[in-house]
Amino acid sequence: MKFGGFYMTNQNIPYTSQSVIGIISPNMMLPLIKETLRGFPNLQANYFIIHAFEINEELTTFITQHDMLVVTDSYIYQQLKKYDSSLPLYQLNSRAIHLYQLLLTHQLTNTIQPYSFDFLQQSDILAITHQLQLEIDYVFAQADSIEQMVERHIEHTQKGYLAITTVASVYEQLRAQNIKCDYLRPTKQEMIVGFERVLLASKSRQNKETQIVYGIIEFDVLPALDQTKAEQVLQQFVQQMDGHLIQLSALQYSFITTRGQFERETLGYKHLPLLSRFKEELHTNCIIGIGFGLRAFDSGRHAKQALYQAKENGPNVCYIVREDNSVIGPIDTTVFINYEQYPLAITDLQLLKRAEKAGMSASYISKLMGRITKHQKYIYTAEELAQTLNITLRSANRILLKWLDAGLVDIIGEEKLAHRGRPKRIYYMQFLEELKHS
Repeated sequence: MKFGGFYMTNQNIPYTSQSVIGIISPNMMLPLIKETLRGFPNLQANYFIIHAFEINEELTTFITQHDMLVVTDSYIYQQLKKYDSSLPLYQLNSRAIHLYQLLLTHQLTNTIQPYSFDFLQQSDILAITHQLQLEIDYVFAQADSIEQMVERHIEHTQKGYLAITTVASVYEQLRAQNIKCDYLRPTKQEMIVGFERVLLASKSRQNKETQIVYGIIEFDVLPALDQTKAEQVLQQFVQQMDGHLIQLSALQYSFITTRGQFERETLGYKHLPLLSRFKEELHTNCIIGIGFGLRAFDSGRHAKQALYQAKENGPNVCYIVREDNSVIGPIDTTVFINYEQYPLAITDLQLLKRAEKAGMSASYISKLMGRITKHQKYIYTAEELAQTLNITLRSANRILLKWLDAGLVDIIGEEKLAHRGRPKRIYYMQFLEELKHS
């Protein structure tokens, strides 16, 4: 099967981006990718449309022009890794929600049947069937070529299996032969999570991790009775970024942190509910100006420029001026407003006792519930939990051991590694499911 491809620049991003990524994808995935990237003003994407794998001059040129390559097709990703294992590749490979939806639909309609999968991880299948309390018969059709995968799927379908693939070209060939099959794609939420990780992993972002961020927060009015509450909210926000808060006057505060911490806490400038909190809880207006810079002087100067922009367009807006004097704003301060403030009421006393045994307060559970349910995921390895909670792997392993002892989580399987090493345990966050339905 011959290769076909071309590439183009994303024209939908409203600001000059600082991270340019190359996306290698089949054409059928592009609409969802472009829609998702509208929420990432600091990512600029160039696209290479691909249908099958073949290294040629056009693909080689595209690869060498990008510090980070995002691949949306499981087979293409595998072949690129074989071609050059040192390539800066990131795979948008999470398809768990779509598989969950498909199996749940079959379960509800009593149409469960044997399944033929290709690039799905066995651990993902086990995690989902465990959640659904479902047992299924399945085989794998994964192979070294598209043609072989198609042949294996066909052989399995002739024995009564339903073909479920993550490879666009396999899906297209099966459909062309009038073979019933399903194509699993990442949902928009899974793509958002994937691009957040891409943003933090890209080389240009890594080089800016330690860049200084200076922020100025200015209130219209702040009665004395509300000042303590305002300072508590600000302290909480700044502490989450490992930053430092300074009171400049009765109505003005500033904070200092690093760009890496700021981007992680704001989810790439998309999560900043401070203004909404002040307006709703304290009934006061304020504006925020944030500056980036390689030097503290530059960050402070840019923060003042951003504050001026906020005053011109306020109240209750936030602007960012970056080190190249480009502006992002106004930031949507209502996005994920309940993130870190998940409305949790623990009514199960037995569950509360187990949580206390594991050293978790109600406020900590609320924070954990907010972070994990944001990703709509209750199945984790220690590495994934560490990334989600922004803690070290060692801390994640220690927490999981406590939760196991307290009966809050279950081990439901192991993820076997391609290289030598102990298999990764797969944990099911049982207590979060219980809390969600309590």
